[in-house]
Amino acid sequence: MFEIEMLFAFALFGVGLYGVTSGRDFLRILFSLEMLLNAVIMMLAITAHYLGMTQNITMAYMVIVLATLEAGVGILIFALAHKVSKMVIPDDYTQEVI
Repeated sequence: MFEIEMLFAFALFGVGLYGVTSGRDFLRILFSLEMLLNAVIMMLAITAHYLGMTQNITMAYMVIVLATLEAGVGILIFALAHKVSKMVIPDDYTQEVI
């Protein structure tokens, strides 16, 4: 079962890495970074569970909650940047947003 769970975590990491390296859209990059972070946390939690260190799994859940809040803040920044510049692609920003 350990191998299947770690395979899923590695697949999630691979999809996130592909999204970060190939995407030019700000939201795609943001969600791909979120997938990378969640994959690493999942790997750490799976390893801790199988090594018998279950007291630190609550810390992994706290990090997942903080990562979700970080994604919310990123979406708000995206909404503000889109409102000001009417652009979605981050490479084309030529003016300061704030």
